[in-house]
Amino acid sequence: MQWTAFFTYILITCNTPGPNVVLAMNTARIHGLRKTLPLIAGMISGLLLLMTFCALFNLLLARLLPAFLPVLRAGGTVYILWLACKIAFPKRRSGDNAEPGDAPLFRHGFVLQFLNPKVILLGLTTLSTFILPWTTSKAWLFGAGAFLTLACSNGVILWSLLGAAQKRLMTRQGRFWDFLMGGLLAWCAFSVSGLKELIL
Repeated sequence: MQWTAFFTYILITCNTPGPNVVLAMNTARIHGLRKTLPLIAGMISGLLLLMTFCALFNLLLARLLPAFLPVLRAGGTVYILWLACKIAFPKRRSGDNAEPGDAPLFRHGFVLQFLNPKVILLGLTTLSTFILPWTTSKAWLFGAGAFLTLACSNGVILWSLLGAAQKRLMTRQGRFWDFLMGGLLAWCAFSVSGLKELIL
């Protein structure tokens, strides 16, 4: 087992911007950490279930992935672009300085995991690259899936805390941050869509 490569890959992948961390950070920035907790709980629950599926069906999914990837990319791209629009152009109740609409719920965080190519590919590639060549033990596969869930959850919580800090420190630049976070999610959607490979 290549432990250094494994932990380096997990650290980088789970803590770099993606749909989960951008949505969690922006929600905490707008609504505060307490109102972001249901979204985070949904993300963690979805991650745990998704990583369990990846552990169970890793070999089968790895064989089917080339055929399934375009559908996954299209669905994920549409969903992430929808999130980007919601973030860049939030609905405000009334008046320019009014509070934005309701915070995303548990179900939003849960569903995002199954439409998030970054997380799905993380589970598939990590288990197939680092775990299966070393062992086919179910305990190791499920343990690695649980570890991936914890690592991703750590990234989501860390970025949520950064978003909550932004809420306290940068309330006057709200529209700038809305556009910036929406733009980051749109970039994520472009990255996972497969258009990048076609253009470049």
